[in-house]
Amino acid sequence: MSQLGRAHESADAPETITRRTAIRRAVGGGLALGSAGTLAGCGIQQTVATVKGERPRRGGTLRAGMNSGGGLETQDPSILLNDVDILRGNLLFDTLFGLDAAARTTLPQLAAGAEHNRDASLWILHLQEGAVWHDGRPLAAEDVVYTINTWSQTSSYANQYVAGLIDFKRVRGRGCLVVEVPLLKPVAALPSILTEYNMAVVQEGATSRSFTRPIGTGPFKFESFTPGQQSVYLANRDYWQHPYPYVDKIIVNSSFTDDTARLDALLSGAIDVMPIVPPIAAKEYRHGGEVQVLDAPSPVPMVFTMRIDEGPFADVRVRQALRLSADRQALVQDAFVGFGQVDNDLQGSNCPYFASDLKREYDPEKARFLLRAAGREGMSFVLPTADVEPDYVQAATLLAEQAIAGGFNIKVLDGPAANYFGNDYATRPIGQDQGLLASSLAMNYLTFFSPGGPYNTTHWGAQPGGARASALLTEAIGAVEPVRAEQLWREVQLEQFNTGGQLAWGSNDTLDMLGPAVRGIAPGLSNILKLQTAWLARA
Repeated sequence: MSQLGRAHESADAPETITRRTAIRRAVGGGLALGSAGTLAGCGIQQTVATVKGERPRRGGTLRAGMNSGGGLETQDPSILLNDVDILRGNLLFDTLFGLDAAARTTLPQLAAGAEHNRDASLWILHLQEGAVWHDGRPLAAEDVVYTINTWSQTSSYANQYVAGLIDFKRVRGRGCLVVEVPLLKPVAALPSILTEYNMAVVQEGATSRSFTRPIGTGPFKFESFTPGQQSVYLANRDYWQHPYPYVDKIIVNSSFTDDTARLDALLSGAIDVMPIVPPIAAKEYRHGGEVQVLDAPSPVPMVFTMRIDEGPFADVRVRQALRLSADRQALVQDAFVGFGQVDNDLQGSNCPYFASDLKREYDPEKARFLLRAAGREGMSFVLPTADVEPDYVQAATLLAEQAIAGGFNIKVLDGPAANYFGNDYATRPIGQDQGLLASSLAMNYLTFFSPGGPYNTTHWGAQPGGARASALLTEAIGAVEPVRAEQLWREVQLEQFNTGGQLAWGSNDTLDMLGPAVRGIAPGLSNILKLQTAWLARA
């Protein structure tokens, strides 16, 4: 890795982070990726619980049961969207960076190391030596340059995260395993953004047609794919993250239409892995012994989103009144059956610089006072909801009941899930959404609070004073020096806490179930859909 130390030997010399120093820092202090662009860790962390005396064994077939995406299922990483597609993408492909099981730390993946210049407007990525494609060709810088340039196309879901960040025309390879990524504006935590699953690295020249029989660098190779039915993948014994994978084959059964059918299949032994389990099922089976229930606290909040630039929630007093009308502990207990944690209207509770001291108390009397001051006492509005996630309808119903004490009259409108995130979603006065699994505040805020961000449904930046607020966010995202970064992110979060449009009330745990013979998968957010660590006690 000596090449890391040689890059940019100039007045603009970069801060160098190698895979070796990343490992040392991770072991020494659990260092997460912060605004200085530091990476921690080394590939996948196998902090998994196994039966005493057991050792991982190779062989066997692992069967995963997923709810169907029907004929729209895909293996094209640029348009992965539903859970079964993401699971398949993680079998076939690798991203440049990944997350640890708690999503607190950015880890090297196909990018073995990273460095940036003084203001983080230029990043240098150093690729893994020894990573090969499923057809035997070595990974090369040209593959990564090609991949990054596909993100410039609006047809790629990756585009919405990086369109205003990467200077695509100037991305270039420097030698076989070095890629130079110039930015349009400084981003001190760029690697945390490049963990997103739609940013998986593909071979140079790959097109949408290539993904009928995809070639990746991932732990499993393509065998067969029938959308809405079944997919089969075989172990990649040349995988660069030795000793994974352990099992010989993974069968993804995506013919299920509901969670009850999946649970029946797990209990009968027809499948071995049931990712993403409803809380009520986890509560029923967590102590029974028939299956293994994995429970990982999540940093991804469930939110009610209020549009702040126009309409009934343009008055900050109304927004604050609704936030004060939410009994968050009761929402978590009832909607999540206790599998969750209270949130306080901020994104990124797992990230460096998160303002954990900012708390929102349930105070319906103050809510009534604010509504009276705004001339809106007894305010009525419609809250659209749908069974998009298991807790959406329940949470909306509970909020409507709680908000009566705060002076609101909320009519919950339960509509079809298929239409909930339709064309009018971004223009609604109020709606529901959920946060993001990311290891930096930069990724969270670029997604939800940046003008042009993919999920800026509160229209942050369009309110009076929005230009100044957006400028502050841009400065925080680019802040390299930790003390300055902490100060700026504090200001950004205070603005959201005091005047923002998100009522983030709670994060539900990530719940998964395994058959009794499955080993090697730990409770976690980033590896339950990455099955290369799994092995079978009875192969």
